[in-house]
Amino acid sequence: MIPETRLEKRVVQTAQGDFFVTLVCGDYTHLYPGMERYGVRVSDALGHPVTQFFTNTYEYTPAMGLDAKSAAIKQADEWVEEFADHPIDMVEYFRRLHPRCLPAAEAVDVVIIQGSPRPDGNSGQVARWAASEVVRLGGTVQVIYPDDMNIHPCIGCYQCYNTGFCTFSDDMDEVFALVQRCGVLVVCAPVYSCSVPGALKVLIDRFQAYHAHRNLMGEDDTKSQAGLFFGVCGREGDANFRPLRDIATAFFATAGIPLTGSVWADGMDTKRDIRRVPGFAAEVRDCVRQALQKTEYNGED
Repeated sequence: MIPETRLEKRVVQTAQGDFFVTLVCGDYTHLYPGMERYGVRVSDALGHPVTQFFTNTYEYTPAMGLDAKSAAIKQADEWVEEFADHPIDMVEYFRRLHPRCLPAAEAVDVVIIQGSPRPDGNSGQVARWAASEVVRLGGTVQVIYPDDMNIHPCIGCYQCYNTGFCTFSDDMDEVFALVQRCGVLVVCAPVYSCSVPGALKVLIDRFQAYHAHRNLMGEDDTKSQAGLFFGVCGREGDANFRPLRDIATAFFATAGIPLTGSVWADGMDTKRDIRRVPGFAAEVRDCVRQALQKTEYNGED
């Protein structure tokens, strides 16, 4: 959890008891240059939390004419007035609200993101090799297909750094729940127009909210995880993988998972079938096996 500084504390006296409206600020510069999160916390006379509001400096563009601190002060002013006039109604309203959390997901040893829209293509084959190796070793695996999922693109609102959750609630919640509990995260992807396929890029962008969640909610530093990236491209030459290498490095850093291995196959426009690339399947399986050994996986070889 990130420490907060109390800026102001107001007492709201009512017939139902006192309420405290506290304005706070957190320094988030270790996440983004100059980022600050302002908040308003409301508690009752016994110190029990009633509600809270947060906003951060990255939400506000220069043309908006508003800033995070002013927005927090405005919210504090409104709550002071509303709790003074309608304390019972306010408490009952916030009591009915349920805090958001990630959905329950069965823990699996390995999560594989099959990033190609072609399930029977080369990336799909690589994903099958990885999954079958996990099963062979006695582990559990879940394969994710971004093209078959309802995932809204990130809009760069930065509101995830207020609550630890994306403003959109869709299939990414399940992805986050799976990744949070897995031992190994694998991404299989082809090069599409000097990048990854569109649906995979949308999924990767949304991991900004996972970065916020880990930092705001606190992460389990004792959990051992490993990341793998398997890439294919049509053209000859390792230079064609440069965009994917950069994306892989940034993605796993955002997810807070060490990238421990990768395998690349170029020239697939000519070779066509990755099953005919000598040694590639063995490299993929070996990477999966080594990654599992780095985690808390308890299967048998």
